[in-house]
Amino acid sequence: MKNLSFTKVVFIFITILMAISPANMSAKNSFATNSDIKWNTIEEAIATNKNNNKKFILVVLYTDWCGWCKKMDENTFQDGGVISLINGSFTAVKFNAETQNPVSYNGKTYNFVKTGARGANQLALDLGSIGGKLGYPTIVVLDENGNKIQSFPGFKDVESMTAVLKYYNSGSYKTMDFQQFQMGQ
Repeated sequence: MKNLSFTKVVFIFITILMAISPANMSAKNSFATNSDIKWNTIEEAIATNKNNNKKFILVVLYTDWCGWCKKMDENTFQDGGVISLINGSFTAVKFNAETQNPVSYNGKTYNFVKTGARGANQLALDLGSIGGKLGYPTIVVLDENGNKIQSFPGFKDVESMTAVLKYYNSGSYKTMDFQQFQMGQ
């Protein structure tokens, strides 16, 4: 270290600062306190939620073949703001809606149900279907006890996912519907 000139030390310091500056960091990490969403299984959700005192459980219903689900994983769920909102107020769950394994949740066992060419686990159908139809991805918000509050079918970009998260995080869901909330933003 004694042989390094002041100029070399300054150059090294500036190089390190530039390398770790927010402009050179990915959006995934630029706003998040944690770089990844802390995903849980549906079976773990209630116990985990009670231990961490979060108000909500956020369930992402997906399938392995769903292109829009993969797009949400690659984009929406990599955004630092979305990550922070989810990790801050929600117990997050990714649930493969087509799992053929029985799933125990809230004292009940849910099995795979063959419907059409494919099928779905009954829990996914109970949580996410609207008018008897289940699409992917579907975002489902549950209260702290695992009771369904609302589901949001379809792909959510960063802006629309952020709106959903803020709707619940702010408590607005208690006084207005989601459309009213969106109009006020």
